[in-house]
Amino acid sequence: MTLTLTDPDALLAQRVQTSRQLGGNPELSMHGGGNTSVKVTREGRRVLHVKGSGWDLATMEPQGMPGLWLDPLFEVKDGPRLSDTEMVRFLRSHLLDPAAPNPSVETLLHAYLPARFVDHGHASAVLALASRPEAEQRETVRLLFGDDMIFLPYVFPGFDLSIAGAKAFAAQPDASGMWLAQHGLFTWGDSAEQSLTRFRDAVTACETLLAARGAPLMAPTGRVGNGALDALCPLLAEALTGEVFATLHCDPRGDTTLAELSGQDGIAEAVSRGTVTPDHVIRLKPWPLVLDAGADLGSVQEAIAAFGTAYEQYFRDHATGAETMIDVLPRVVFVPGAGVIGLGRSATEAKIHADLAEQNLRVAATAEALGGYAPLSRTEQFRIEYWELEQAKLRPKS
Repeated sequence: MTLTLTDPDALLAQRVQTSRQLGGNPELSMHGGGNTSVKVTREGRRVLHVKGSGWDLATMEPQGMPGLWLDPLFEVKDGPRLSDTEMVRFLRSHLLDPAAPNPSVETLLHAYLPARFVDHGHASAVLALASRPEAEQRETVRLLFGDDMIFLPYVFPGFDLSIAGAKAFAAQPDASGMWLAQHGLFTWGDSAEQSLTRFRDAVTACETLLAARGAPLMAPTGRVGNGALDALCPLLAEALTGEVFATLHCDPRGDTTLAELSGQDGIAEAVSRGTVTPDHVIRLKPWPLVLDAGADLGSVQEAIAAFGTAYEQYFRDHATGAETMIDVLPRVVFVPGAGVIGLGRSATEAKIHADLAEQNLRVAATAEALGGYAPLSRTEQFRIEYWELEQAKLRPKS
């Protein structure tokens, strides 16, 4: 694709503005999830500006979208597979500014999609449909979008996803979006507004289908707690305060609608199957701590100990020998019939975990109503949780 010579800083400003719109709507992308890009021309050469790892689309600034020389990125498109370390080193070697943050783990896919603007997010309505078996997802994509949407079965993020996405696009070059099973959605366009509008329209189509199938996605709540959740917070603080949580912050979420949703038969087991998109497992761990409303301190302590034992077994079952186990404490509490609680080392972290836990509950409940919530396997969840490039997202950006 030949890019028209226009003001690169103006294009980057448009990209920043619409990135904030995408990231500012938690139903489209939440707490650092997703990524966006724009292709421009600088010094007579093509440049890709893409979200930097660790940045949040909702608060994006130009410096959060490092520029890379675009053409050299195609050198590895048809070559041998790159390891994570090799890919990061390769991407950094083509940064315009060597001091810029690491580009997104999906940078190469942004590069290989020829449209000027590309958007990627983890929209709730998309995730509800993407958490169903692959054959059903394919039919859903065909029904809603026809040939305008590429369907890509789950591929591990990073280099493998970029190459698989590039091949899928080459086979369907007239499409304007890509559906990633158990993951999220990509859209693209000639303008920032066109790409974002396509993303929004796709999400609206998913919301409409969910409603038509009798499984509407519950709207986000008013983000308030209730007496049962409030009573658990001091017990959790007493049981968890220590090396990891020097000071524990609780964010209870359990208004009437969320409390009712959390009390549905089987929903505690459903949300314990895994997170609604791989990106969330690094924050939430693969399952929540489940507590009964009205639990006393002893019961809370026993449940936390059991959670740790189960997490240690999960690690032993999946570790290859190269990983070091992180702490074994929960980040989310699920209370049937009352709601969820986000736990964090700061109020901000607790809020993030509560937001994601609420989304996980709403999406899982909708997928259950469609026939069953089917997130990634435990093996794939572990790969993501202990993937160095995902863990890097949690480190403070410089």
